[in-house]
Amino acid sequence: MALDTILAGGVSGNKAEVTGGQVHVRPETDAATNPGNIGGVKIYGENDGGDLTGNVLLKSPEIDVDYRMRVSQDLMLDEEVFNYTAQNTGKHSYSNTTMTNAWTAGQLTTNSSSITTITTGTMFSTYAQFPNTGTTTLSADTEVAFSAQPTTNTFIEFGLGLPGTATTAPSDGVFFRLTSAGLQGIASFNGTETSTGAFPLAGGTGTWAYTNNKRYQFIAYMGGVEAQFWVNDGTGAVLLGVIPLPIAQGRICMAAGVPYFFKHRITGGAASGVMQAIVGAYGVRQGGTNQTTIPSTNGNRLYGSYQGLSGGTMGSLANYANSTNPTAAVPTNTTAALGSGLGGQFWETDTLAVTTDGIICSYQVPAGTVNLPGRRLIIRGVKVASFVQTALTGGGYNEQVSLAFGHTAVSLATAESATTKAPRRVPIDIRTVASGATALTKLETLWLDLGDAPIFVNPGEFVAVVKKKVGTAPSAGVIGHVITFVYGWE
Repeated sequence: MALDTILAGGVSGNKAEVTGGQVHVRPETDAATNPGNIGGVKIYGENDGGDLTGNVLLKSPEIDVDYRMRVSQDLMLDEEVFNYTAQNTGKHSYSNTTMTNAWTAGQLTTNSSSITTITTGTMFSTYAQFPNTGTTTLSADTEVAFSAQPTTNTFIEFGLGLPGTATTAPSDGVFFRLTSAGLQGIASFNGTETSTGAFPLAGGTGTWAYTNNKRYQFIAYMGGVEAQFWVNDGTGAVLLGVIPLPIAQGRICMAAGVPYFFKHRITGGAASGVMQAIVGAYGVRQGGTNQTTIPSTNGNRLYGSYQGLSGGTMGSLANYANSTNPTAAVPTNTTAALGSGLGGQFWETDTLAVTTDGIICSYQVPAGTVNLPGRRLIIRGVKVASFVQTALTGGGYNEQVSLAFGHTAVSLATAESATTKAPRRVPIDIRTVASGATALTKLETLWLDLGDAPIFVNPGEFVAVVKKKVGTAPSAGVIGHVITFVYGWE
């Protein structure tokens, strides 16, 4: 007699179907007619199929006491594509001991001089530090390739943490480490390290290995009580390893704010061969928060506040020299005679004829190229503060100040055509300049608040503050202007 058990409905007589030892189950589909047949079903999502670790990673959603499911979006905290040829000194710190990095089109290359010397190294990191707080998850994505297989005495480390010097191990954080033993994940708590060990292959029969010069996306996740390490080789992301919270620690790392870093060092002896890391890009995200920001705020977070973009002019964009006053000049309608900059100091010889537009300050948004990101300038406000620097001779006029933007050449006479754009104009305000105004007389401050209707200026286009007189032009005298743009990048 067979020992098989057949499951069948007592009323319908329908039998259960079984495949590979698993019973097929279909929950009640007619909840309106048969509400009593609805049972509780546990919901899980598969994060990783266990291809490398051998363990399927499942996570369940979270429901609060008022029946709301927790949902959130990633908040981009930083992003960089190394498609330029010099360090962005406004965003990044770079230190080195003998070994050097090279910024070349499309990548940042460590050990660019191909040395194998002991106690040498390079360290690249962000000036910004990113929060690791509450139940949020901080992650770092790195697109990188390695020129050779692991070599003796060579350490390459990248991720989130306190990187230390160019030749020492990071002192805190969650990061990848490549050594001669292979690639592993590290969680450091004030210098006390916990390692995944070399990432294994499925079944534990070997270690995970990369192909030389192939770009991979490595992702380090730093939570309060867990660190995860993933790789995406272009076919999909797989989990390499996990570090749960060590028993003696309150959090996975001690620091509550950490920069992104990438480090290459040779310690313990000379390297057994030349090795380089070729970094294409990185990104830092915070998950588990619904924080929202306006585009200009988010752009400043990613690309830098009130400074040049990667691949372009470094430092401040304002025309504001240290301990030096501007040279006064007569403004024109076609040139930036007083100087170029996104705001700053400008001294105007106040003799331009009435009813003539004069450019006080002018700035061209960098045009996008393969080496320079094409970002739109978002202007949220403009302030014009002015004073009489040298007493005026004669004059007496009303000053109309406007914002010109969108023109494809510096000249305000640029015509609108199929391939060029004339300036768009937004009035800022009007103020009176008295005849014979004496030196040090402060003029009324003008302010344009664009609120929730900001101005977008495209890559390659110009923006200018422009002045026009109505009345009588002075025959001599100088007006000093200090112009402030409230802006961001998109």
